[in-house]
Amino acid sequence: MFRLDWLTLFAAFGSFQGILFSIVLWFRKKNGISNRIFSLLLLVTSIRIAKNIVVHIRELDPDLQMSLAVWRLLVNIGLTHQFAIGPLMVLYFLSKTQPRFAFSKKYLWHFTPYFLLLVTCPFQSWPFWRDFALHASYISILFYYLQAVWIYRNHLKKQAKGSPKTDSRWLRDFLIITGILLLVYSPALFKYSGYIGGAVLYAIGLYAVSAIMLQENRFTTYFQSKYPGSSVTQEKVSLLREKLELKVKVDQCFLDPELSLSKLAADLGVSTNALSQVINSTYHQSFTDFINSHRIDLAKKLLSDPEKRLEKVATIAYESGFNSLSRFNTVFKKAVGITPSVFRKQALS
Repeated sequence: MFRLDWLTLFAAFGSFQGILFSIVLWFRKKNGISNRIFSLLLLVTSIRIAKNIVVHIRELDPDLQMSLAVWRLLVNIGLTHQFAIGPLMVLYFLSKTQPRFAFSKKYLWHFTPYFLLLVTCPFQSWPFWRDFALHASYISILFYYLQAVWIYRNHLKKQAKGSPKTDSRWLRDFLIITGILLLVYSPALFKYSGYIGGAVLYAIGLYAVSAIMLQENRFTTYFQSKYPGSSVTQEKVSLLREKLELKVKVDQCFLDPELSLSKLAADLGVSTNALSQVINSTYHQSFTDFINSHRIDLAKKLLSDPEKRLEKVATIAYESGFNSLSRFNTVFKKAVGITPSVFRKQALS
């Protein structure tokens, strides 16, 4: 007779909720790219955890009616998903820390081992995982985890003073939770936690994350705590963000060296307080840093253009929206790490 203890049932519900939660996040419009990457991360992790549950159930009931071929296939599929966890984690951190993050096909190279193993799942043997692939998957996750830590630390260093820190706290907590799971699933500690220990811990973490991320009016509540009396709703934020993107990308308002928060707010037909809220919460930058980041992007493009090789750096500075060469040099070096002249030399060499 099929047997299932309460601990296994709890872990199974956690894995199922992870899959369900990933579907919900995928279809949410807010923070599109970040939500979708996180939904994929939840999905592959939940599938990986489900593998442990399958193995544990087999240990509880050795007479379970399941062919060895089917059981091995399920295990192989679960283990294969470990190779997708690391790359998705890094992509998620990039999407949360880079205001204009966009997915590029070059990122797909990081998923090459995952795709290859997924296709060959029916042909993989246990010795293949035991002697090589399992250790490689742990090393892969650890490697990408350290990259995520590095991205997070750089994000903290570049974060403008007074900008919202909600995402920073969330990313920090995410790293802590992930670090604990890495320890539990490490070869050194896994023999103590067993197949079900990590699955239960994952379920507990997932329940906590679900409660936080799906709570109602979180975004509006944050605004009200940072900007008392604010009437900016999520709908208004989305609309204003679209208008701002249009103003920056199409009209290139940042080319105006006299552009100010009040002037841009007037052009958009909103209050300076509302515009400041949207820039701070969406891009994690002050108004000045937000505008200068677009100016620096244009300057880098102009400095890399062979046809503008003979133009003076000062000319590039003014063409990019800066009103002085000294200000341009200061902002550029702070953002890029090198002076405009050195950047041009390296770009054109």
